[in-house]
Amino acid sequence: MDHNDMTFDQLCELFGYEPKRRPLDAREAAALLGVHPSTLEGYRLRGGGPRFFNPPRTRVVRYAERDLLAWLVASARSSTSEALSA
Repeated sequence: MDHNDMTFDQLCELFGYEPKRRPLDAREAAALLGVHPSTLEGYRLRGGGPRFFNPPRTRVVRYAERDLLAWLVASARSSTSEALSA
């Protein structure tokens, strides 16, 4: 099954994640992904990380849980020599 075809509930089940069902701040998103918040900030600056939302004229950054879980699934590989598909 392609990760784009997975429902939010299927993604949660795959990762054993209990959803909060609300946008996550950067600290919560980093914890879900298992990275340091500064790593997540680097993804935002350089690109290539999960999609995020930044309301105009604010410093607020939020992530949709589904986007974070789908980003993890999109990075699935069978070996370290396999190129990422997304």
